[in-house]
Amino acid sequence: MLKRFLISLLVLAVGAFGVINVFADHFNPAVMVNDQVSTDGTVTVAQVNSAAQGFIVIHADNNGSFGPVIGFASVYPGANYNVKVAIDTTAATSTLYAMLHEDTGEVGTYEFGTVEGADGPVAVDGAVVSPPFAAELVAASDQMVDMNTITIDSVTMSADGFVVVHAGDAESFGAVLGFAPVAAGTSTDVVVELEGDITNVLWPMLHVDTGEAGVYEFGTVEGADGPVAIDGSVATMPIWTVPHMRVHDQIVVHGDGMDMMDMAPAVTASSVLSEGAGWLVIHADNEGAPGAVLGQTLLEAGLNTDVVVELEGDITPVLWPMLHVDTGESGVYEFGAVEGADGPVRVGENVVTFAINAAPTIYYNGSIDGNTLWIDGALADATGWLVIHADNDGAPGPVLGQVQVYPGINWNLVVTLEGDITETVFPMLHYDTGVAGEYEFGTVEGADGPVRVGEAVVTGPMTPEAMME
Repeated sequence: MLKRFLISLLVLAVGAFGVINVFADHFNPAVMVNDQVSTDGTVTVAQVNSAAQGFIVIHADNNGSFGPVIGFASVYPGANYNVKVAIDTTAATSTLYAMLHEDTGEVGTYEFGTVEGADGPVAVDGAVVSPPFAAELVAASDQMVDMNTITIDSVTMSADGFVVVHAGDAESFGAVLGFAPVAAGTSTDVVVELEGDITNVLWPMLHVDTGEAGVYEFGTVEGADGPVAIDGSVATMPIWTVPHMRVHDQIVVHGDGMDMMDMAPAVTASSVLSEGAGWLVIHADNEGAPGAVLGQTLLEAGLNTDVVVELEGDITPVLWPMLHVDTGESGVYEFGAVEGADGPVRVGENVVTFAINAAPTIYYNGSIDGNTLWIDGALADATGWLVIHADNDGAPGPVLGQVQVYPGINWNLVVTLEGDITETVFPMLHYDTGVAGEYEFGTVEGADGPVRVGEAVVTGPMTPEAMME
């Protein structure tokens, strides 16, 4: 894997691009981004060091320089890790640029190019902080199979190749059902004809064309037409051909004392595939199962994107999205009120539902190598800290280290530990309420206290797996 760190070597004249110049005696901004495959409509920037509130902006390539903006995400003062940026995959190129901007206009609104003087790129000694990186991308949506074909939304490849569609399940792929050639560059709405037993889950996969041009030979000619992969990550992902929901963990319930009274509570589904008209219903949690209905939104047949369900009632830290049909009076949710109407959707014998975290939480998986701890991540409702405590007879003991976290999901957090490291540790969420970017709990009265949900501190034991040499 190639790693691009700190500033790119592309130098622009100060002022020509409206840059904000940062000199050596100030906090040194930096961006580290790896070459990568993208299968979910995002790219990941491994680390962004920003002196102030800002944005990481993804540019397409334009003949070796910065092209159009295809996505951006907010970053916060200090070190930001594994920043996911949603991009317009139809406008992507196989080389992209990750450019650091300050947020000098309306906070959280990217205004560069639309508001004079706002949100300009950051430069160090005249060099814009914008390393290039290589990306191989495939984007495909859940969809019903139509006349034995599926459509791949977009493909970006650095060389000619193929989109190959495999049968499979939610965990792995199997036999090849069909393929279509794609040229180097970006292709959209690629239609793939399928033959054989079409499964509920399909796996589109990118392959390079290294054998006879235009002839798919993987598995029949040794060494020909292998899958696209970068650093062991293969360009493939599952899509569903039966009713399905994509609803990710998200903040609905804030930590105690942090409720946002001016915001109506709601759950957003990135997509819902419905066979006919139906409902996305959000249930409260009832001892690990769906409980009372908190809200519902009507769905159209086919793929529905960015579905918002507003909630009322006693909202629990865990919620259960559930897919229902609309079989009673059209557009009126009647399940439980009219016999036989608007029942849950089943695939096989299973109701289409699952649990999501809707309050600050920690993902308690990880690994350790010496004094470096990797932890899967944390869902935060405000800027704060993931603090690692030693074990003290089954309870949190002395602090071993901490890393800053920001609103939303913080993936793949790295913490350097100091002191007597115990086999079991206790990660704990804290808010950053004192001096921004300085962990002060226990040294400054009232600063950086633990996050509590329903009066319970967000913490728990974790035994990280030791890394093998």
